[in-house]
Amino acid sequence: MNDVFAEILRLKQEGQRGALCTVISSKGSLPMSGKAKMLVGEDGTMVGTVGGGCLEADVWAEAQRVVKRDISKIASFILTEQHAGESGLNCGGKVEIFIEPVVPDRMTAVFEEIARIRAEGEKGAIATVISSRIPAAMKEKSKLVLRADGTMLGGIGEGGFIEDCVRQKGEEVMREDYLAVLQFEISDEEAQRWGLEPGDTLDVFVEPIIAIPTLYLFGGGHVSLQIAKIAKMVGFKIVVIDDRPAFANKERFPMADETRVEDLYTVFERLKIDDQSYIVAVTRGHQHDEPVIEQAIRTEARYIGMIGSKRKISRMWKKLIERGADKARLAQVHAPIGLEIGADTPEEIAVSIAAQLIQSRRGRKDRRRLSNYERIPAAAHVTSA
Repeated sequence: MNDVFAEILRLKQEGQRGALCTVISSKGSLPMSGKAKMLVGEDGTMVGTVGGGCLEADVWAEAQRVVKRDISKIASFILTEQHAGESGLNCGGKVEIFIEPVVPDRMTAVFEEIARIRAEGEKGAIATVISSRIPAAMKEKSKLVLRADGTMLGGIGEGGFIEDCVRQKGEEVMREDYLAVLQFEISDEEAQRWGLEPGDTLDVFVEPIIAIPTLYLFGGGHVSLQIAKIAKMVGFKIVVIDDRPAFANKERFPMADETRVEDLYTVFERLKIDDQSYIVAVTRGHQHDEPVIEQAIRTEARYIGMIGSKRKISRMWKKLIERGADKARLAQVHAPIGLEIGADTPEEIAVSIAAQLIQSRRGRKDRRRLSNYERIPAAAHVTSA
């Protein structure tokens, strides 16, 4: 699965234009999560998704117009049960999608920083002006990225009060993982200065940066190889670890982002494991799985799984508990690993494991909804300027 922000950088490097489509509000039963994004290139190619069927086709058409006119747009789509049925979709509701032009020399540093934060598994937030009319003077100042340390790159308008509000909301969004819109009322003086109409608002969409999850595959055998293929396809960063050079190398795992030949008893000292990490132990034997699990349960990994029979797992758990392992954390380990689908071949086993990884990743309802628009009167930022 290609990453939308990585593709934006590729387009920019090649001097091409595109349009980034972001779901900013949705109600009802719709075929996308609250963080769905799609990039449409000027050649019509698409990366990512904001839904399916007629919705995606309509968004694609609007994106093409945005690319040609270099003007952002908020597009609203209503999918009634009748329309959904006619289009083959088992859903219905309303969705708002913000479509913004991607131009080679515009805000490149901001997009580079977003891609870096995602790739390195850090936390952050993005703030984007989504007003229906963005003046030309603000095209270079309509997006910023907030880092976990509180620093920002990019800008919104002329900074000051508005950016202070965006920073505060961004820190909250980053921490609590939701979407928000700040709606700033604009004074007549500000409207004239920015090329807006009296009564216009400046709406800023604030969203968390979603890190690319990392799958640490311990063991480079035949099951691990099939897991890597599927997990890469569904959006995981892949790190393969084995203590044998013949089994952890780029030739055997071309889809892997990293291969490491490491001592399984000490490797965790050199790994960055956090709540966006997934650990799968599929080594060549339980004597090698054991040190992996013993170290893994001391981390914040979101998912830990181990292949093996219930009998062998029970014996290992007993040994680990005798050595002081946390019983509650051990109980969270998926062992035997994978969903029970009667899998037999390495490919089928990999499907069952990948399905469980997805289940863990999407376990919390992954359909963010907006809080109410937070409206900020003009007097609040005019008088404090």
